[in-house]
Amino acid sequence: MTEPKPYFLFTRTPLHVGAGQSVGYVDLPIQREPHTRIPIVPGSSFKGVLADLWNEVAKDDTGKESIRRSRDGEWLFGKGAGESDGGAAGALLLSEARVLCFPVRSAKGSFAWLTCPLALARYARDAKPTDDKGQALATKFNGLTETPQNNRITVLAGSEVTLTRTENNQPVNEVVLEEYTYAARTDTVLSAWESHLKNLPGLVADPVWQLLPGRLVIVPDGIFSFYVQSACEIAQHVKIDDDTGTAADKALFNQENCPSETLFHGVVAAQRIKPPGEDKARDAAEALKKLGDLNAKALQIGGDETTGLGWCSFLFAHDGGQPQS
Repeated sequence: MTEPKPYFLFTRTPLHVGAGQSVGYVDLPIQREPHTRIPIVPGSSFKGVLADLWNEVAKDDTGKESIRRSRDGEWLFGKGAGESDGGAAGALLLSEARVLCFPVRSAKGSFAWLTCPLALARYARDAKPTDDKGQALATKFNGLTETPQNNRITVLAGSEVTLTRTENNQPVNEVVLEEYTYAARTDTVLSAWESHLKNLPGLVADPVWQLLPGRLVIVPDGIFSFYVQSACEIAQHVKIDDDTGTAADKALFNQENCPSETLFHGVVAAQRIKPPGEDKARDAAEALKKLGDLNAKALQIGGDETTGLGWCSFLFAHDGGQPQS
């Protein structure tokens, strides 16, 4: 099996990968990690989206058309156990995707991208990112704690979202995220992470992601968990009565969506296996190259496809996943 390599999903429109019905105030919540409450895209959901790209139209002897997976698709993603000639594992192994950078409202600059030490540490474990001197990027940050100092929690924030006011003839830097105010400071490690993330393969050409410099905010893990739970989009829906053309009685429900401009990351690996119907196994690197050919492609993931939800940029560098300079 190959070494796991990072992949990314950057949402272009709100994303709903549902967790089913809920007993809470949100009727249709999104899927999250149980212990951190960070939104995720399950590997099974994403694998299904990718596998559909290898579907093809087939005709039987009577000319009737049907959709089936191509030979390459069966090799990459496998076959179900219930199929006529038996099941088989696929060459690609995909993890779930977790939020790495999450957009929230900011009093300055319109919005900021939030991340936290836990999210960065997970990414560093997968991608082993380095700065421009080849040194591993730090995932521990001095002074970043959920314990308030002088009635303020301190965060690392870029200049585009930092407000400066004067108190006792001294400048005070703050950042306002949603309705909460934090003390803001900068650090060379913040700039290093901004530079690294800005130049992720496939995202260097995205005009929205190129707004990242100055907008990245590193917050404590607990604060990040709070925002990814409270700052998701809640969309109200009603069912329309076809007879009257108005809202049906008792048919109001709400749906949670992950906002556009959210960056997810996961890992993918490949194994050397024999494709169905072939005598020799194919190299694992060939499977990763097939996936790499989709780099920067727009994919639809999750629910409400026909109303524009779930469009994401898929980003994967099959040459090793290191950012381009």
